[in-house]
Amino acid sequence: INAEYGGYMTHAYPADELKPLSCTGRSDWGNFSLTLIDCLDTLVTMGLYEEFSDGVELVQQNVNFSIDKNVSVFETNIRVVGGLLSAHLLYDRAGLELPEGWPCAGPLLDLAVDVAGRLLPAFATPTGLPYGTTNLMYGVPRMETTVTGTAGCGTFLLEFGMLSRLTGDPAYEHAARRASRALFDARSHLDLVGNHIDVARGEWIFKEAGIGGNVDSYYEYLLKAGLFFEDYELVRQFKVLYTAVVKHLQHDFWYIWSHMFTGQPTLPSVSTLDAFWPSLQILIGDLKSAGRTLSNFYSLVSHYGFTPEMFSLLTGQVTQGSEIYPLRPEFVESLVYMYQATGDQMWRNMGKQVLDSIEVSTKSRCGYATVSNVVTHQLEDKMESFFLSETTKYLYLLFSDDHWLLKKGGVWGDISIAQDQRTGDYHVCAPNSFGFTFTTEAHPLAAGVLGCCHPRQEVEEKLLDKMFADHIAYRAPVGPDPLFDSLFAMYSPPVHPLVFLPALPAIYSPLDTCDLLLHFLAHRVRSHKKHCLSWQQPADHIPRQVIRHECKAQPWFANYEVYGVEFVKVEGKKAFKVLNSSN
Repeated sequence: INAEYGGYMTHAYPADELKPLSCTGRSDWGNFSLTLIDCLDTLVTMGLYEEFSDGVELVQQNVNFSIDKNVSVFETNIRVVGGLLSAHLLYDRAGLELPEGWPCAGPLLDLAVDVAGRLLPAFATPTGLPYGTTNLMYGVPRMETTVTGTAGCGTFLLEFGMLSRLTGDPAYEHAARRASRALFDARSHLDLVGNHIDVARGEWIFKEAGIGGNVDSYYEYLLKAGLFFEDYELVRQFKVLYTAVVKHLQHDFWYIWSHMFTGQPTLPSVSTLDAFWPSLQILIGDLKSAGRTLSNFYSLVSHYGFTPEMFSLLTGQVTQGSEIYPLRPEFVESLVYMYQATGDQMWRNMGKQVLDSIEVSTKSRCGYATVSNVVTHQLEDKMESFFLSETTKYLYLLFSDDHWLLKKGGVWGDISIAQDQRTGDYHVCAPNSFGFTFTTEAHPLAAGVLGCCHPRQEVEEKLLDKMFADHIAYRAPVGPDPLFDSLFAMYSPPVHPLVFLPALPAIYSPLDTCDLLLHFLAHRVRSHKKHCLSWQQPADHIPRQVIRHECKAQPWFANYEVYGVEFVKVEGKKAFKVLNSSN
């Protein structure tokens, strides 16, 4: 890391990335020192606390996101927002003086909020799925395409969720969850998702299903965010999609591209990005399948020294035009998980071959260069920021014994416990304890910080005022289960859309709808407090068809706080509406 980081700081900073062959910098991202932001937590991981302190000071003094620059919403989130959040949460571990109010406040958190706020306009679509590009100063470009990759829509849960937990502003997590849910709801009858979708209409444009590029991290965030935030609805969604992937895409423990509506193979090729998949399988305990897939990828490493961007299973050759290896981390990432799960030295030996290949074939005078052709080992004058953020970090962790990032539920540093005066619940704040979850850019987020700042019961709902000025009138289609398929697919004014319940009897009472409402609250609003369903009969002068339920449910942070449920008749049909304001 000293050579790579030193090369960047000497020859490229404040540019975004290093050109390791010409020893210069390049700023295709916006000239906000992308590599420095992306690798700050790597410095802490490797114990380079002085370099981390210097880097934090440079970021605080010099980084400005108020620039007229079009950026990738996806890449800016995983590299910049994630990098700033992780570095902010590692202040204590690095021995820095803690800002007042940390971890709920701090200059790096302020920068993360700043740049994330500049990404939010991309989510203001009818479906909640974000545009792929936004301008950091002016919002979504006027002629921006409405087609976005699946991963570009579904890889925000961890970063945006953590932002909301630290700041108390639910806008970020709402946006991420709305987009993620829209993707899940758009899956085919085979439970497969495509790789590009129209964010305005919610229709699939490219219908090839796979686990590689443009899809990969959507699966990753369903599982990791579900586990990290203890949201088992996200885990359930991952299970549904995972089962379909194994059934329709797996062939000899490779995963190929197939049509999402027929399951028929469309592209019998695999990519280096697919090598992340075993890490998810290890998290759910499927070590056998993970080991088979890792062994498949190791056969490519043994032959070429690297994993090519695309490899054809049909020809047994590198796909023409995809010979590049831009120093990607996915294979080593999965090796870290497998070694931690098994302790088998074989997995470290595989990583040693990757390390040797990088050292022998890609090292240059100023850093490490992209391999433009894995067959000839010709180099390209580029070093992606993720090489320092991910690849070097995972290699370091693979060969580290008893590293604090890998301790399972370890306790370190200060721990405080506070009781919520309203609910009586206890919140534990332990910023350096209880383990870490890696984002898709390998930024570690601390689980112990989730109870430090704003209890989700007390978070003020700001999303509607902040993001959507227009009132979307939406009615769920009549179907077998309109409640769960459609209600929260779109946002609305403070009084939620009316949802028709055609199954209600012609003459009904609150008890007739109690089970439906309980299901609704538990499934969508995440309220499991049954005492909220204590009913009051209406006064005699109130028409029988109007029954108002004044229960202030305290739901899961990510969705609406429910102040009341009102049963009504609309156009002769039975309906109810959920209110999320006390008046």
